[in-house]
Amino acid sequence: MPQVQGEDSQELKREVGIFGSFSMGYADVGADIYVVLGVIALFAGVVSPLAFAIAATTYVCTGLCYAELATAYPVAGGGQYYSLKAFGRIHGFVAGWGLMLDYTIDIALFALATVGYLGTLTFFLFRSGVLLTSPYYGLTAIVLILLLLALNVVGIKYSSRFNEAVIAVDLVTVGLFLVFGLPSIISSGAILRWVPNVVSSFQTGNFGQPGFYSFVYAVSLATASYIGIESISQAAEETKRTAEVIPKATKAAISSVVVVAIALSLLSVTITPWQAVANNSQAPAVTLASNLPIIGGVFAVWVALMGTLVCYVSTNTGVIGVSRVMYSMGRLGLMPRGFSKVSSRYRTPYVTITIFTVIASLLLAVYIALPGADLLDLITSIYNFGALVAYMYVNAAAIVLRVKEPRRTGWKMPLNLTVRIGDKPYQVSVIPIVGLVSSFVVWVLIVGLHPTGRVIGTVWFAIGIAAYLIYQRYRGGSKDG
Repeated sequence: MPQVQGEDSQELKREVGIFGSFSMGYADVGADIYVVLGVIALFAGVVSPLAFAIAATTYVCTGLCYAELATAYPVAGGGQYYSLKAFGRIHGFVAGWGLMLDYTIDIALFALATVGYLGTLTFFLFRSGVLLTSPYYGLTAIVLILLLLALNVVGIKYSSRFNEAVIAVDLVTVGLFLVFGLPSIISSGAILRWVPNVVSSFQTGNFGQPGFYSFVYAVSLATASYIGIESISQAAEETKRTAEVIPKATKAAISSVVVVAIALSLLSVTITPWQAVANNSQAPAVTLASNLPIIGGVFAVWVALMGTLVCYVSTNTGVIGVSRVMYSMGRLGLMPRGFSKVSSRYRTPYVTITIFTVIASLLLAVYIALPGADLLDLITSIYNFGALVAYMYVNAAAIVLRVKEPRRTGWKMPLNLTVRIGDKPYQVSVIPIVGLVSSFVVWVLIVGLHPTGRVIGTVWFAIGIAAYLIYQRYRGGSKDG
């Protein structure tokens, strides 16, 4: 790893353009479909596309909130910074601590997903499935994480270019899924047969697993396919022409991801029996690709390669995100100032990059003996908890900051209502209200339906809040607000 030559805690370097910004948002979210496609099919069966569509509500609303707030406050930190501005220091800490959980799990989860597709690719090419077995599954993921540690210390310019190159090719790959898949299910009548199957599932309560509970569970899991839109705002301080680039990149990422998630889910339950996709949790997109007409066999090998690269890009986005959140918290005095140290040579937050890639690696090392599918399920179960806490804060902050700072500049969300507080009128958008309610509902589902996520998430926040209070007392006790 390159040697650090001096350090400061001032500004990060602006290196990210519009496609780089879009790639961060699309990579972190678009890669999710490569992971959760099979899990959603397991619980929702033929109704999987509806689970994705319902979960998209939270994603779209929250993404637009991030776009507005990032142009008004173009600094590293994202939801953590907006929450601090709207509600005070401890709320900023809680939102940031939730994002840190999400990003740390993101690094571990998508490193595993990368190995899942890489293992499938090596099986295609060399007939060896060793990477999909323990302990090699987890060990390979740890090696991949440590490689990203070196890449990100060198600079976001190289990290962003890596993202851009992979996402450009992945967009072509997704296009091939749609070009060969959608005409097939229309011409064969599969799409027409799907509609009565959906109606029957709701009438009988027989989804992927019997009972309406399984569909609700699938909706809570489908939210994982949309976690990550905040990645664009996390790099706002390193983005060129922030007010122009971030709204365009965010809206493009939102529309692309929703279309891709719902379309691929529809293909997964029409072009092939949903059970086939559900039974390949480590590389579900490969199963879908192998069932496409004309290009199926060869395309499956290509998708194994693209799944490897896209999931690795999402791992990289997790490294970028968690390091920028912690950097911002250190700079704002919510955590020790040492976390805000920046390399004077590369102008990257090398301290936080190192700490959280190591934490993600240790998380995998602790459970390295688990079978591959079980290890993936364990990490997935705690993925949404922290992000949804931050999403609730971001939506609420978008409402409150319209009132606290009504004259600020930057792009603003549509669908505005005039609200009077005293004698003063304020423009408040309906979008963050819907986003706040939907985020809360999905978070309640996660708390109620995912015991591992509930326990680890609660412990994570308890430790964080205790550490925050101790640190604030140690540094002389800052007033909240």
